[in-house]
Amino acid sequence: MGDQGPTPPIWLLPEPPERGWGLGRVDIVNAAVRLADHGGAEALTMRAVAKELGASTPMSLYRYVHSKDGLVDLMLDLANGEVRTPEVPGEDWRSELTAVAVDTWAMTKRHPWYARLVHQRPPAGPNASRRTEFVLATFDRLGQDLASALGYARLLDGYVTGQALQWAEERAMWQRNAFVDVVDVQRQARAWFGDVPSEDGPYPLLVRVLESFLAERHDAAGETSADGAVGADGAGSDAEPDASSRAVGVGSPGARPGADEAGAGRGAEVDREVAGAGRAVEPGRRGSGQQGVGQDDTGRQDTERQASDRPGSGRPGSGRLGSGPSDSGRPGSGQAAEAHAAADARKVAAAAAEDAQFELGLECLLDGIAARLR
Repeated sequence: MGDQGPTPPIWLLPEPPERGWGLGRVDIVNAAVRLADHGGAEALTMRAVAKELGASTPMSLYRYVHSKDGLVDLMLDLANGEVRTPEVPGEDWRSELTAVAVDTWAMTKRHPWYARLVHQRPPAGPNASRRTEFVLATFDRLGQDLASALGYARLLDGYVTGQALQWAEERAMWQRNAFVDVVDVQRQARAWFGDVPSEDGPYPLLVRVLESFLAERHDAAGETSADGAVGADGAGSDAEPDASSRAVGVGSPGARPGADEAGAGRGAEVDREVAGAGRAVEPGRRGSGQQGVGQDDTGRQDTERQASDRPGSGRPGSGRLGSGPSDSGRPGSGQAAEAHAAADARKVAAAAAEDAQFELGLECLLDGIAARLR
């Protein structure tokens, strides 16, 4: 937003010029997404994007994106292009809306900056418009007037974005406090609360929640038990918040009943999402080439290389003990590999628990909408 009033959406501004010295809009937006994926919304500056691209000056970028607001417009719409949307509504409206919402949730976890930036700019891009049009058409097909359809669409979008923002802020809090494992959270909770107060006090249920959280043991397989001992498997520096830590409000979402079963079926999906994190351009994705970032294989390859360099990719420089061939002959390398495998198991279990809780809330929301539609 400028001093002279709101900046119009980039879709209303002139098309970018022809590519010059190898630079183009696709390259700029992919670089911005890479920066924000790794450093958050705070890392997104025109100077940083120019440095990422090797451009001589940030001013050279403005020819293609007009302003930082324009760049954010393009980033948000590119992220929306990762959400699969049917061409037209079908018979099973609940399943279709669930699929779109879950796909959107997965996108926001790949791009944590999305939830922080999405309400700063009008959702006028082709991919965001396509997704919103589909949701409106779904409720129109169910006989709802436009005002009601828009209300339901906002309700669904608000739930997804709200959950995504909470997840992103909690992850940022973990990073600020250098928490690398749920054991760190338990240690901090003991330092703050000391002896757990009596259940005779004013908050007996919260006391029981705290007692349960502090007593949990996190084993190598990512499971928990209530003997209070801490497993000797260790935790990698890239470990995500454990699902059980939500008990005291400082971790990732907790699991609903049956989350273990959901997690077992989601392990492969979680792995695919991690492997595809940060992808910015996907050839053939409908709508992503309209008056913005086009279908560019070079940009996609850039982000795929970025994903392969993430922890756990097996590439040199990933920062993970035992991930490269140079560790194979070192004493204790097998123990390090086991420790990191345990950390990975906890990450997959935590991600599955987060997804299970998200889907539980989504199911409740759709139950309420269905009841009103009867």
